[in-house]
Amino acid sequence: MLTATKRKILFWFSIIIFFAMMPIVIAYALGYRFDDSWRLRKTGGLYVTSDITGSQIHLENKLIKTTNLLQSGAFIDNLSPGIYKISVSKENYLLWEKSLEVQSQLVTETKALLIPKKNNAKVIIQGNFFGLESSIYNPVLIFTERKENEKIVRWFLPSEKEFLTDTGPLVKYSKTFELIRWLPRGIVLSLDGKSKRITFDLGAKTASIVPLEDEPSSKSEEEKVALNERLDSRKFIKAEYTENGGILKTSWLENTIYPYYFSGPEEILIRDKKIRNFEFYPGRSDALIVAYDNGIWALEIDGRQGRIIQPIYKGKEPEFKIPYGLNGIYLIDAGNLIVINLTLE
Repeated sequence: MLTATKRKILFWFSIIIFFAMMPIVIAYALGYRFDDSWRLRKTGGLYVTSDITGSQIHLENKLIKTTNLLQSGAFIDNLSPGIYKISVSKENYLLWEKSLEVQSQLVTETKALLIPKKNNAKVIIQGNFFGLESSIYNPVLIFTERKENEKIVRWFLPSEKEFLTDTGPLVKYSKTFELIRWLPRGIVLSLDGKSKRITFDLGAKTASIVPLEDEPSSKSEEEKVALNERLDSRKFIKAEYTENGGILKTSWLENTIYPYYFSGPEEILIRDKKIRNFEFYPGRSDALIVAYDNGIWALEIDGRQGRIIQPIYKGKEPEFKIPYGLNGIYLIDAGNLIVINLTLE
């Protein structure tokens, strides 16, 4: 039975507990949490997105959200500062997984890059092809067909899966081939040391040899440099390859705060590799597609807690291009012309 004295003690004890807990309650309401060292620090958050609709976003193996057409990401707030494992998955795609640091009063961003689990490569033409190139003005591919003792230059429309027809003699060479430059409706080539200009009529689906006129017959210094450089669609990021050392790196060109996938003005992505080609991943500035060794790989610029590299295609020594205006990858491997779609939708 509570006596008057006990009730008075209990009352004042409750008052003391109330006032003792009030700062903690207020701190919690303001977003403060205890970290691993039992220090009271303000929380941070994570913002995770994915280009693929229906992606499942997990935090520490707990499902947070499944994306849809209207919402491509998830914002996770009230996280104590620390390292968190984020994973994004979808059926028939490779698991994307990364550990990221959440800092006090900051939101950590990331964008998952999902690659089909099994490459959906489709052979368009079987043959003895090599030397794939792609126009920077039109959806036109060119490559060489080795036929007996001849090397014949072929012109191909990937969207229609048709060759352009040569209006005159076939364009051939014996030993050396060099692409001098692309033109809005054609190309200038050096074949066995002799320059040729070819024009394309995409409506008639023809290719014709025409006089060079005043077109320079060799590469300028700027064109030589551009061979090993790529700019993203906004021209904020430059990717460049240096054969000496086999270094592929990206540089941030703007005088602004670096985006989340840059830790400084420059990111070295690959060392000691002979790279056959590299391009920015279609629709993205934070990832590249790179051909080296026996495959074609998706390579993220973001190197936080380790850089993610996912296989797109594995073969012998594939060389690829992404034709102007198209998102599919076209490649030549073991002499065959192949197309790969980057999504399964």
